[in-house]
Amino acid sequence: MDSVEPLSSSWKIFGDFLILVFLLFLSGLFSGSETALTSIGRLKLKKMLEKSDNQNRKQVIHDALHRPNWLLTTILVCNNLVNILASSIATVIALDLLPKKAESTAVAIVTGIMTFTILIFGEITPKIYAKENTEKIFRKTIHLINFLSFILGPVIFILMKISNFFIKMFGGEKLAEAPFITEDEIIFAVEVGEKEGILKKEESEFVSRILEMKDTDVREIMVPRVDMVCVEDEDNLLELIKLIKEEGFSRIPVYHETIDNIIGICYAKDVLSILAEENSLKNIEKIRTRELMHQPYFVPETKKISNLLSEFRKMKIHMAIVVDEFGGTLGLITMEDILEYIVGEIMDEFDHDEKLGIKQIKENVYIIDAKIPIADLERELNVEFPETEFETIGGYLLEIFERVPNVGEEIDVNGFHFKILAASKSRIDKIQMEISPNLYQENMRIESEE
Repeated sequence: MDSVEPLSSSWKIFGDFLILVFLLFLSGLFSGSETALTSIGRLKLKKMLEKSDNQNRKQVIHDALHRPNWLLTTILVCNNLVNILASSIATVIALDLLPKKAESTAVAIVTGIMTFTILIFGEITPKIYAKENTEKIFRKTIHLINFLSFILGPVIFILMKISNFFIKMFGGEKLAEAPFITEDEIIFAVEVGEKEGILKKEESEFVSRILEMKDTDVREIMVPRVDMVCVEDEDNLLELIKLIKEEGFSRIPVYHETIDNIIGICYAKDVLSILAEENSLKNIEKIRTRELMHQPYFVPETKKISNLLSEFRKMKIHMAIVVDEFGGTLGLITMEDILEYIVGEIMDEFDHDEKLGIKQIKENVYIIDAKIPIADLERELNVEFPETEFETIGGYLLEIFERVPNVGEEIDVNGFHFKILAASKSRIDKIQMEISPNLYQENMRIESEE
C-alpha cells in the first residue's frame, strides 16, 4: 500500500502539470487574440466581410466589426480566469512536491515562477507574435472567442454594464459607431508613406490638401477685392476686349457704379461669338457689357471650398463673387483657385514665367509678390514661417510692421531679411526676401532627424 500511494501522487502531479501547460497555452491564445482584435483595424474587417462567401464567417466578422468591446471583454474574462487557474494549479503542484512545513516557501516560489512564466508565455511572446501576424491570428481565434462570448453572454453583459457605469461616472462617454477609417488615420498613413518613400512629397501634399478642403474657407484662397479685374456695365465691347487682352482672363465681373454692386459676369467666349458675326465690328463701340453678362453667383466668405467645388460642378459655372455679411464685395473665387489649392500653382500661357511670382536673383535672395500665400512660400522654398493669422506674406509683414511700410524699409525676422520694393498707401505689393543660410541648415537638420 505504501508504494501505491506515491505512485498515485506522482500521476496526480503529472496530471496537474499537463493542466497547467494547457492553461498557459490558453493564456497565450487569449493574449494573442486580444492583440489581433485590437490591431486588425475596422477597414481590414470591412474588406474581410465583403470578400467572405461563408455566411457563418460573415456573422463572426460582423460581430468583431460592430461589437468589438463585447468580444474584448470576453477575452479579458477568459484570460484572467485561466491565469488564476494556472496560478492555483501551480500552487497545488508546489505543495505536493515540497514538505508541509514549507508551505509559505512554496507560495513564494510559485508566485515568482508563475509571474515570469505568464509574462513570457502568456503575455509578451503571444502578443508580439500576434502583432506581426494580426490577420492570421484573428482568423484562427475569432470563432472560439465568438463562441465563448455566447456562452458567457450573461456574465459579459453584467460586466459591461458595470464598466459603462464607472466610465460615465468619471466623465467618459459610450463610444458611438466610428467610421471604418478616420481622417487622422489617413493623414498618418500618408505621412508614413512619404517618409518611407512610398509616396512622393507632391502626392502627400495632394492628399492632405484634399482632406483640408472641408475645413478651408473661401476667404483663405479667394482673389481679394483690391486685385479683382472688373468692368463697368456702361463700358463698351471694345473696352472689354482690351481688358481681356491685357489681363488674360476669360471671365470678367461687371459692376454698376461701384465694385460693391456686382451685377454680372462677362465671358470671353461670348465676345468671340459676337466678333464672328457679320457687321459686328461696326457696332463694337455701341454694344455695352451689360448686354453680354451672365447672372453672377454670390457666396459668403465662410463657405467651405469643398462645398463650393461641388456647387461649381453641379451648376456648371467657374466663378463666384465672395461677399461679406453686409453684401459688400470681398473678392472672387474661381474653379482654378480651388484646383490650385489642391495641386499647386497651375501655369498657363498668360501667367508670368517666374514660378508663383517668386524670382531668385541670387543665392538665398528672392523677389516675391506680396500676395503669395505663406503656405506656398514654405513649400517652394523649404522654409517655415512663425504662426500668423494672415494668409499671405504681405499680410505677415503688415503684422510685423503694424502699419503699411514705406518703399525701401527693411526688417529682420526669425532668420529672414525683408525689404519693401513696392507698396501703396494701403498695401504691400512686392518685397525682397533674403533667407539666412543658418535657417536652411536648421530645416535640413530637422528633416534628417524626422
